[in-house]
Amino acid sequence: MLKKKPKHIIWDWNGTLQNDVTAAVVGINYLLEQRGMPLVDIEKHRELFSFPARNYYIALGFDLEKENWDEMSNTFIKAFLAEPSTDLFDWTIPTLSFFKKQGIGMSVVSAAEQNTLKKTVEQYGILHYFDNIVGLTDHGAGSKAENAYRLIKRLDLPPNEIILVGDTSHDKEVADFVGCNCILVECGYESRERLLKTGATVLPSIKELTNLFE
Repeated sequence: MLKKKPKHIIWDWNGTLQNDVTAAVVGINYLLEQRGMPLVDIEKHRELFSFPARNYYIALGFDLEKENWDEMSNTFIKAFLAEPSTDLFDWTIPTLSFFKKQGIGMSVVSAAEQNTLKKTVEQYGILHYFDNIVGLTDHGAGSKAENAYRLIKRLDLPPNEIILVGDTSHDKEVADFVGCNCILVECGYESRERLLKTGATVLPSIKELTNLFE
């Protein structure tokens, strides 16, 4: 368990700060239903979801050699963004406020597309909490490891003074790639069992993160 207060926190977005797992299931089920394939629920999603997202689609039975990946990604994101239940987790703003008051820098590094990501953060009125908002160049939900690496270079901080907080095994992979600490939360896209296998500290949500540094 971490005890030293970090100098910077890199937050994942989807499933970590934004409660959107339902939207992800709605989006993937829209594609599955179009093709007459079995639908998934949140539990199944948490069992199979992975990055890059192409691997998740393959696990669900999509034949990506016959599909137009860009078209599928865009169709998914339209259904995802249309889901009305999506919102910040109740504890997101109080947690961000806690760390902001402690003078800890914060950034978002996400597999979401950059423009959509920044627009969403702005709409919630929380842009001022973050020093950087870093997304990908498309809706394909690929790896964000290189983006995290470039961000840490810009921050000019020792990686061991940075914590990456996310909700997937890929977040742990990204943290290992850049050499920073990692905490995972089980309220997002992967099951607790899968997260524990990464060896990272696993918490119910980011709400419990404040207890480590009070």
